[in-house]
Amino acid sequence: MKYTIVMLIDFIGHPSLGDQYTNDRRYSELLKFATSKNLDKDNIVFVTNQRPGHDKLFEILSMLYVADYKVIYTPPEESISNIINKIKDNKDLKWDIKEYNTQVIIGGCNLGGCVINAKPMSAVFWQLKGFKTTIHLPLCAEYEQPGTNQVEKVYRSIEQLFHFTKEYKAFGIEYCTDFHRLKMTYKGA
Repeated sequence: MKYTIVMLIDFIGHPSLGDQYTNDRRYSELLKFATSKNLDKDNIVFVTNQRPGHDKLFEILSMLYVADYKVIYTPPEESISNIINKIKDNKDLKWDIKEYNTQVIIGGCNLGGCVINAKPMSAVFWQLKGFKTTIHLPLCAEYEQPGTNQVEKVYRSIEQLFHFTKEYKAFGIEYCTDFHRLKMTYKGA
């Protein structure tokens, strides 16, 4: 794929409902983008529906910006069409976004809700529009599902992933746990 949109949906989540690992893991994964060598930064854009204000997210988005990535902020319930238009209207990006040349990598909170289907920008809707869609699990957390610990919450969120994938017939969604398998473009490749 020529272009990569990294969607960070409700990325901050609900930290008071999670343990330290859950609260820190996705930020560590996001840092991999900022510190990766040779990624084609002209063809990767980060889109978040959360405004700066949370120190950790703001710091990492600032690092991405300093590393020459583009970061676009959207309202919490933004539609995919509006997100695409914002990217196309960005003067620094000269993208011709099509379903066949653009992939969407999604991370955020909550995995069994907003990431998969609870927002207009959720994974099932990108996939149903024909975009290669990957949920990068290390960029995700689950706070809303019932459970006495994070393991139980994640079990329930996985069940939600399969339920909504079947309900929407969004069988093309991929799930990834390895940053190096995200199939992003590299300079000189």
